[in-house]
Amino acid sequence: MRIFLLGYMGTGKTYWGKLWAAQNGMNFFDLDHEIEQNAGMTIREMFEKHGENFFRQKEKEALHLFVDEDNFILSTGGGTPCFFDNMQWMNDKGITVYLNASASILAERLLKEKDHRPLIKNLTNEELIPFIENNINKRNKFYTQSRVILDTEKIANNTFDEIIRKYV
Repeated sequence: MRIFLLGYMGTGKTYWGKLWAAQNGMNFFDLDHEIEQNAGMTIREMFEKHGENFFRQKEKEALHLFVDEDNFILSTGGGTPCFFDNMQWMNDKGITVYLNASASILAERLLKEKDHRPLIKNLTNEELIPFIENNINKRNKFYTQSRVILDTEKIANNTFDEIIRKYV
């Protein structure tokens, strides 16, 4: 079984992915970590030295390495589904799960980590919610192609079992 977790930053992809993987004897992977390992540099360095196109190519390459893996949950980057054929590829190779949350909830969660998030680091608190809303609106056409859409404000520990029963 291959499960790809999608959603905007702050939706809990890593949190829920680690929890569900541990509860179900699955491997957990974070795509950003895999990209950095494969490229031998941080994502920030990739953007600074080579630009977004370079990063997106490395992202696609790292994602496609999972074609030979099984029994895992992969937390993807917020933009992963929006480039190349990544969304279609993930839908073809496994179960895509979109973790959805409102912009106000995401802003509340992200305020605590703002300094560690390059996309929002320089935004004022007042600019944060409109920025998140704008990005989600752009990405929703990809996110909503997921087989499963979960509202993270209502998520429960047993949701994973429900996903498995319903979609596998």
